[in-house]
Amino acid sequence: MVESGEGGAEPDSYWKRKEAFLRGSRVSLGEKFSSEIALLFTGRRRSSADPDWVLQEALRTRLRVVESNSQDVIQLFKDLSARLVSVHAEKDSFVLTFKTVEEIWKFSTYLALGYVARCLENFLCDQTFWLDPELLSDLEINVTVDEEHLATLYLGLLLQEGSFFAKALFTRSDKNEEEEEQLSFTKNDLLMVKDTGQDNMWEGTMLATGNHGLVPVNAMQPLPYPFYQWFLRKYPGSAGFLFSSSHTSVTGTCVAVVDYTPVGQEELQLSEGDVVEIQGLLIRGLGVFIGTHTSTGHTGFVHKAHVKPLSTTPLDRQLVFLTEEERASLAQVNPCSPEPSDSDLLEKLFSSDISSVYRLGKRTTRLSEVFVCYLWQEDFLPLYDLQHSFLWVTFSGKTEEELSGHLESVRECAKRMGMHWAHRRACFLLGRICARKLKLSQARVYYEEALSVTVDSFSDTPLLVALFTNLTAVYLKQRMTDKLPQTLEKASALLLCLPNHKFTSVDEVELLKLLLRRSVVMGDKYLEARVCYLISHLFLDLRKTDDALPFVERLQFLSVTITANDGQPIAPLDLNWLLSWLYHRKYMPYLALASLSLDSRQDHSLHEAFQKIELFIRNSVRLNPCWKEGTSLFPAQIVVYLQHALLIAEQGKDLKTQRDLCLGLASLYQQYGALVKAVRCAQQAVETGGHINEEEGFEASVLFGWLLVLTGQAEQAHGVLQPLLTSLQGTDSPTQRGVIHNLLALCLRRQGHISEAGWHLQSALIISRESGNQRNQALALANLGCLALDVGASRIAERFLVRSLHLFLELWESPTDEEHVQTYLWLGRSYKDRGRSQDMRACYEMGLLIALHARNLHSQMVVAKVLSRLYSDMLLYGQSIVYYEHCVSVSRELKDKRLEGEYLEILSSLYLSLNTEKSSRKSLDYTKQSLRISIDLGKREEESETWLQVGRIYYLIQEDELADMYLQAAVKTALRMNDSHFAMRIYEEAGDVYFKGHRNRMASLPFYRDGSLPFARSVRDIYSEFRLLSKLTELLMNHGEQEEALQYATLAVEVATETGVRQYERTAYHRLATVYYNLQQYEMAENYYLKSLSFCPPVLHHPTEARYYTKVYSRLGNLTLYKLKVKYTQTQLTPIQHFKYTLYLQCTLKPP
Repeated sequence: MVESGEGGAEPDSYWKRKEAFLRGSRVSLGEKFSSEIALLFTGRRRSSADPDWVLQEALRTRLRVVESNSQDVIQLFKDLSARLVSVHAEKDSFVLTFKTVEEIWKFSTYLALGYVARCLENFLCDQTFWLDPELLSDLEINVTVDEEHLATLYLGLLLQEGSFFAKALFTRSDKNEEEEEQLSFTKNDLLMVKDTGQDNMWEGTMLATGNHGLVPVNAMQPLPYPFYQWFLRKYPGSAGFLFSSSHTSVTGTCVAVVDYTPVGQEELQLSEGDVVEIQGLLIRGLGVFIGTHTSTGHTGFVHKAHVKPLSTTPLDRQLVFLTEEERASLAQVNPCSPEPSDSDLLEKLFSSDISSVYRLGKRTTRLSEVFVCYLWQEDFLPLYDLQHSFLWVTFSGKTEEELSGHLESVRECAKRMGMHWAHRRACFLLGRICARKLKLSQARVYYEEALSVTVDSFSDTPLLVALFTNLTAVYLKQRMTDKLPQTLEKASALLLCLPNHKFTSVDEVELLKLLLRRSVVMGDKYLEARVCYLISHLFLDLRKTDDALPFVERLQFLSVTITANDGQPIAPLDLNWLLSWLYHRKYMPYLALASLSLDSRQDHSLHEAFQKIELFIRNSVRLNPCWKEGTSLFPAQIVVYLQHALLIAEQGKDLKTQRDLCLGLASLYQQYGALVKAVRCAQQAVETGGHINEEEGFEASVLFGWLLVLTGQAEQAHGVLQPLLTSLQGTDSPTQRGVIHNLLALCLRRQGHISEAGWHLQSALIISRESGNQRNQALALANLGCLALDVGASRIAERFLVRSLHLFLELWESPTDEEHVQTYLWLGRSYKDRGRSQDMRACYEMGLLIALHARNLHSQMVVAKVLSRLYSDMLLYGQSIVYYEHCVSVSRELKDKRLEGEYLEILSSLYLSLNTEKSSRKSLDYTKQSLRISIDLGKREEESETWLQVGRIYYLIQEDELADMYLQAAVKTALRMNDSHFAMRIYEEAGDVYFKGHRNRMASLPFYRDGSLPFARSVRDIYSEFRLLSKLTELLMNHGEQEEALQYATLAVEVATETGVRQYERTAYHRLATVYYNLQQYEMAENYYLKSLSFCPPVLHHPTEARYYTKVYSRLGNLTLYKLKVKYTQTQLTPIQHFKYTLYLQCTLKPP
């Protein structure tokens, strides 16, 4: 007999859209299909519906930059559980592949939760992007994949892995003799199936019974979510008994529709028309719930079949599968044990005190108190909790063997004396001890005896929950299918329906696994979500964070994707805060940062806001250790979390924290050069600090004044700082007075008041000496030295700077490296002003050594650049190359591609200037690296010029074929820019490579004739056109192509006339005359030579002009004497020829 019909209906979902999951799938083992899938990304602005092409190009450029460091991209997608095949920046895509079903499961989950998009946002957006709150709120990155292809990959991997889980679509119970090998099954049975190679049959194994046999392919539906495949493979088993119901998860009241006499003592007796109040939740998918009879006040189990809704209310749309209390408690879950905080990192932004953790002491209990504990204790929770705390709280000092003996005595005594509650609790504790020792049969006997004791069970609900769940877990572990129906539904109701469940045993997870399998079969996402919540809670209570993570991810996925019956979306339960901690524990920094940034909860406390900051720092440090070592700036993204903390502090009226956060933000903005924002934050810190007391506002005012100095607002800074100095008069705050004197000196120096600035610096120096503050002394002396340099007093500057350096050397272990280095640079400048080059070099090199010792990348960059330029000016190219190479390495550590490209170009030029084959090849290597960076940054103009430079170098090392290839690439890149002037220049420079060389000069012809010249005419650039015509004329003339040269020479004359520049006209006529001379048309040559002379100045101003006259008249004399003789007389000149010759000779000997 075959019962047809589809499986339980599911809402349209990510996986269900694929026809492959329905019957009749044509994907089979061995069938070829693409194992790769493209992940497309697009950047858009929420404020506009139109694509933002500028933003998209910026993202492409950033991707090209990071693509060059492919390990970072590979690691990113490894964290996202995908394997990167290739990156196509121009197509805005990553090509990915997957090798296992688990990889697809993880990746699809991250995709649905928004983590993939957020990881790309964190990865592709520049650091300065996070400093602009308006841009940050407007920009988003969307990612898409071909869902059907991803589903096909999933099914293909299921088949390749050999076996997978499926659900029966209909019932098949009867079979004839020919079908003995076929397996009987019922609709919605779960089976593990395997492809046997047959077209229409698979091998199947029933999860409930373990029976094997063949099953029709069209009867099986692969479970649509990869999570189900993982869960059933890791936690195999039966789904138990299924119930169908139209009820959703509701609260309220029901009315009995039948008379019912209880079978068990925990059930509620009903008469038709009785009203029952639902206790906790009534959950779809369970056959019973817990209710209280409104007339009698009795509480017990109620079968859903015996009642109908009277006045029920679905849960709040934001909850659906959780109560408000459970949602609040879940938000407070902290899965991580206390870890040492990175206080040194936090203190760079703001200071905070370190809290102490208290421990609870232990209390001892005498054995005589055991009976009292059972009979009179009001709080029995230590008897039922997950940690078995009754072993050391209630019965401290006893071994489990001793305790078992005493409890056995209690059991017998209570049983004999009719003390039912003591009897039940003693049996329960004995069962717990046996289960703890894995004596499951003995534990089962005790649990069953405890349930058989007649008491009002619901008067101690925690005990009832513990008994049913523990006993059912034992039945499941021992596969006692005959007894399981007696407790399964009631245990499920106690576990799922009552809010804020307190776990009593690790074995409760067995019952939860069964319920999760049931939700899979029924397609009940609400039941699945509630079970995932409970499993997550249990594993988190046990500190099994790795086990909890998949269920928390699934819970978040369900809360995002579940839709209500009316089709309206449900507000998701935001578990990103919890997930960020779990990813942090699993050492997955990209996902930790993505989930942290997606946390949208509005109920965070200030303490949690600081925890978010610390969590962000920890995971950022994992991605870039330089941040912890202090050799790089803090990631700018921390601004988002600081602003969030500031908002909470403002709501809580916490003025001191507001001030500290504003100061931290101001310092961070200052580091990234966003001085306007820094000034704004410092000003807010001043205003907030002023509301506390004068002392709290002082630090903020000093920072505010300094930032005003940096932004060039010296007058305003003076107005802020001068009142501070006045307020400190007569107070015992010498250090603060010295700080203000120093800052006022910097203000006055910027205003040009040198003498007043010097007085303030001298005051600051005296104060620092009196207080014994060596660092402040060193800084005051350095500032005095710099002030002396400004007025040209280099000797005085030297004295101040040398004394400052002596003090810095005594402070070697203090973080003064940047100031120390800057002082050496100023001292070097003083030596340079007096021509002491050796001392100057020594100062710069000492500065570099200090920066290297401190691992301060920015200081290293500054000093190395100074040294490289110094040696280059001294023509010591070898030393200059060493320091420029260090600049390149520092640029790479800073991940600054623009700087790296600039230094690579300089290195290429330096190596090329050495003029050896080895240095030329080294230059070629650096130029190619620079070319790659230009391509990555999307700078087409620089890219074209770098292609051109590579071509030049290949020509110099006599590899003409490669030279031509790179020159053509330069031209193609220039043409893509649609800039005619630039294309004309690149064409001409490409031609110049050959034209100015000594080999293959005719290779320049197509670049000039077919490239530059048409562009020059199209943009009407007559000067460039004349230059190109002149080059073409000379090129053709020198290679014997006189007729073609004549054409270009004639055109050059016409264009030169248009320019109106006499020198151009003289040159054009002279070149045209030379072409005619080569063509042996001497009369024409003579005519144009004379024409060129007519454009010469009448008065000679330079020897070159005289040489030109001599050269031309000499040529004219030779023409007259040898080339223009009359045919009939070869030995004599005609009178006119004789006159010309005499005239030309005189002009040659004595030009005008």
